[in-house]
Amino acid sequence: MTGKLRKIWPLTGFVVLSTMVITLLVSTVLSAFSYHLSGGIITLVVLVGALVAIITEGNRIITEHNENEQTPIMTLVWEFIAVVVGGGLTCLLSLNLGLGPVVAASLVGIIAHLEVPKYGVPVYTGAFVGMTSNALLFNRYEVIIASVVAGIVFILARKLFPGVGGKLGTTALIGVTVTVLILGRQFFATPMFDARTNGLIILVAVIATPLTFYLNCIKGHGPVLASAFVGLLAGLLLPNLLPDYGATLAVVAICASFGGMSNQLRCPHIWMLVEAGLFTGVVFVYSTPVLGGAGGKLGTIAFGSILATHGYLLLYRRFSHHSSHSVP
Repeated sequence: MTGKLRKIWPLTGFVVLSTMVITLLVSTVLSAFSYHLSGGIITLVVLVGALVAIITEGNRIITEHNENEQTPIMTLVWEFIAVVVGGGLTCLLSLNLGLGPVVAASLVGIIAHLEVPKYGVPVYTGAFVGMTSNALLFNRYEVIIASVVAGIVFILARKLFPGVGGKLGTTALIGVTVTVLILGRQFFATPMFDARTNGLIILVAVIATPLTFYLNCIKGHGPVLASAFVGLLAGLLLPNLLPDYGATLAVVAICASFGGMSNQLRCPHIWMLVEAGLFTGVVFVYSTPVLGGAGGKLGTIAFGSILATHGYLLLYRRFSHHSSHSVP
């Protein structure tokens, strides 16, 4: 691979990932302002923080030189296949066996971690494609097409935004979005929840994000197993404990768990995960009318929230450094 191609490759992945998360966040801000001023302000705060992190990542890609880093072609091929397998298997478990998207994706993540840990990340990426509603992608063949697109994006973006939870979901959402547009389908415009449900959504997100991070980084179980465990636990328990809200809250829990897949370089303090959970809950609430039914949307919500949290950390460090050098 030539040096020029090695530079174009990540830039292409960067553009498609950034465009997807910015599109979701901008749509969420517009949706939020149409409902509540406070919600609009908070989602705008998330958007601004995410833009800071995205611009920083873009500068890193442009200035960084990795001329000696070359991934073996067969590794890329197997990762691509793993994404496709993850999508098809999750669809099979969710629709054909009736397990539902949360439990199905969680099981696929756990199985991948235990059986093929080297390819657990790409399999879990495909699992998010497989969470797509069958009213949007009608059968597993369409899910596989979306998984193929997501597999390509996964390869393009594999070195980007390292340690940022939710990137895998954004990769999946791109695959689903491209496929939906090709097929001429329309995303759902799901109505907003009531105030009580919105409060529970934010509470669950604030709990699930740091819990996943704790299992991932502090206990050392790794991002895939930590997220899949939290998702499976929520998917099995919450619908039974809270019949009126449980199914929705299980979706929120696995959504927030994706943020907890971040590493300690991106989120060095536990309070950052609480903040990211708050962002995730609020964005989840106000993005309800946006991209309904699409697998990967949940991960993109988490991705934007972690980017925002890290973006404000970067701003804090920048201003602190500037202030320390300005003192006589």
